[in-house]
Amino acid sequence: MPSVTALASPVPGRLAALRRPARVTLVACLVFYAGRYLLDAPTLAVYALFTAIALGALSDVSGPPPARTRTILVAVAVGVPLVTVGTLVAASTVAAVAGMLVIGFAIAYAGVAGPRVQSVAPGLQLFYVLPCFPPYAPDTLDERLAGLLIGGLLLALADRVLWPDPAPPSTVVRLADAAGRTAAFASALAERLGSGPIPADLPGRAAATAAAAGLRMREIPPAQRPIGPGAHDRSLLAAAAATRVATARLAALADMLSEPDEPPHPHTAALVTGAGAAFAEVAAALRSGAAPPRTDRVDTAIDAYVDEHAHRLDGTGPVIGLRAGLAAVTVAEEARLAMIATGGIVGAPPPADPPPPLWFLRERASDLWWHRLRTHLTPHSVHLQNAVRLALGLAVARTVAGVLDLSHGFWVLLATLSLMRTSSVAGRAVLPQALAGTLAGAVVAGATLTIVGDATDVYAWALPPVMVLAFAAGPVLGLWAGQAGFTVVVSLLFAQLAPSTWELAGTRLLDVLVGGIVGAVIGAAVWPRGGSGEIRRAAAAALRAGAGVIDATAARLTGAGTRAGPDLARLNALFEHTYIQYRSEPHPSGPEPDWLAVLAVAQRIDTVATVLRTRHTDAGELGWPDASHRIGAAAARLAIGYRAAADAIGDGRSLPRGAGAAVCAELAGRPADGVAPDRETALRVLDAWAWLLGLADDLSLLERVERAG
Repeated sequence: MPSVTALASPVPGRLAALRRPARVTLVACLVFYAGRYLLDAPTLAVYALFTAIALGALSDVSGPPPARTRTILVAVAVGVPLVTVGTLVAASTVAAVAGMLVIGFAIAYAGVAGPRVQSVAPGLQLFYVLPCFPPYAPDTLDERLAGLLIGGLLLALADRVLWPDPAPPSTVVRLADAAGRTAAFASALAERLGSGPIPADLPGRAAATAAAAGLRMREIPPAQRPIGPGAHDRSLLAAAAATRVATARLAALADMLSEPDEPPHPHTAALVTGAGAAFAEVAAALRSGAAPPRTDRVDTAIDAYVDEHAHRLDGTGPVIGLRAGLAAVTVAEEARLAMIATGGIVGAPPPADPPPPLWFLRERASDLWWHRLRTHLTPHSVHLQNAVRLALGLAVARTVAGVLDLSHGFWVLLATLSLMRTSSVAGRAVLPQALAGTLAGAVVAGATLTIVGDATDVYAWALPPVMVLAFAAGPVLGLWAGQAGFTVVVSLLFAQLAPSTWELAGTRLLDVLVGGIVGAVIGAAVWPRGGSGEIRRAAAAALRAGAGVIDATAARLTGAGTRAGPDLARLNALFEHTYIQYRSEPHPSGPEPDWLAVLAVAQRIDTVATVLRTRHTDAGELGWPDASHRIGAAAARLAIGYRAAADAIGDGRSLPRGAGAAVCAELAGRPADGVAPDRETALRVLDAWAWLLGLADDLSLLERVERAG
């Protein structure tokens, strides 16, 4: 639940924290009392109440109001077969456990689809957990489904009209702001490039850098992260990455040309001006929702600059400011990429031939989903690890509850579901809190049941305020308070369904203890280190594959071979999702790399190499031996440097220093002695030289990304 200070609410002060608990309580109590006391349909009442709790309290449905409504309605629709299957397997512990294993895995693994599916996964699990216990009562299926539909529909309605949560700033808004600030930074830099040295405090630089940093995944609220498999989220991710890269390259270009005696660079200035204009158009398109203009302007700027330097390479004139100009080419190409990706964000028709990094723009949604699901079918995927861990935990918990014939056995599975974490460290941390809170709640509930006895009306009046406080206590005070409050809530609830004594509170405590222990044991046995244990391996694998891609791309550019290299895109996808989970886990303190920076480097290796392989598909032997030799030698040294970085990261050692700077120094001059034999060769050499310079800069970046953990 959002913090109080993050909510722009008509409810003043601390009451803002009660908005969602009050809404869920009102819906849950309304449907429960109507079913229990007006319709005399206790089964309907229980399922309606638990639907409101599952999707309103156990799930974290956030985002713009229309998206929240769609999420709730889709979850209710998915809940219909889950409740049906759970009802039909309740007669057999074996069947219920088998169903729990399959359904638990399927729901958890579906989280690869992005934050909206992840947000309702606990609620979807509950839709199967609740009916899969005895009594076997298929004749009550109609009441169960009616309760599910009534509770879900009323919750969706209340979410829109009853103290609605404000929509948080969207990632599109963040991106538009960052693109606009990058445009302003580029404009200020272009002005100074045309006139002389670049000051350290160049106007717009700090604001652009801060806005670009705000596009980092860890700065975006989980519900707003563009990590879904569809073209919209992929386009957002691509445009955000392009904006971050362009801003960083602009800053590097400013630093590169900051010497007091630096001459003007009019050709580079024109290129930066074109890139800045492109980012301004991106910002305008995102704010208006209209398709961005064609990329002709930035394409013309890139072509003009490349033609100028290609002419110098195949002529006799000196090549002045080559490194700075190629850095500006990178900025312009990122601006072009951002413009095309913006079309995917606003829903414009995709180009007939999208650039390789935006391959998804012309793919069907079903193909993109299958691509995402297939990518994570590996033991090294944290999504698959989490799904297997949770499915095993729930299946074992269902087995224990069934074999021991525990009263209210679904509380065991609910405890496992709510307390299991993605690493054993996190799981061990929450179990004592849960047990302490449940014990405190059991004491209060036991005393209440003993004193009040069979006075059902007292429980009916007490349930709403207790439920509000219980649902608000967890986000405000912590897990122990939430468990204590929920223990009291379920005691007041079931006391209205059947005569209850203080033993009901003891049953709740026992079930939480069993469920928590099952979750802790499974968490310690199945990939216990979670994302924190996987991220070094994922980063090292991506960088090692990146070295292979460098070798293959250099061979393509020099005409020495046409192999494609390792599947770096898939490894980067696994690395990215591992990083997202890693950010949510506790991990050991101490120096460790800035994983997002490492991920960005690995992604750039793949993106640029893919573009170059596509651009030079039919490239034969490079007819400039000196250039071919220098390109091959520099690429080989860079590949060695990236493999060394991969080994150091994988082993937890400090990265070797100086390899990137050494290659940068080697690449500071002309690509080769003499002149290129023709324009096509000159263009290919320019592409290769720009690529190598970027790789060298990124290798130097890897050497600097260690930070305090």
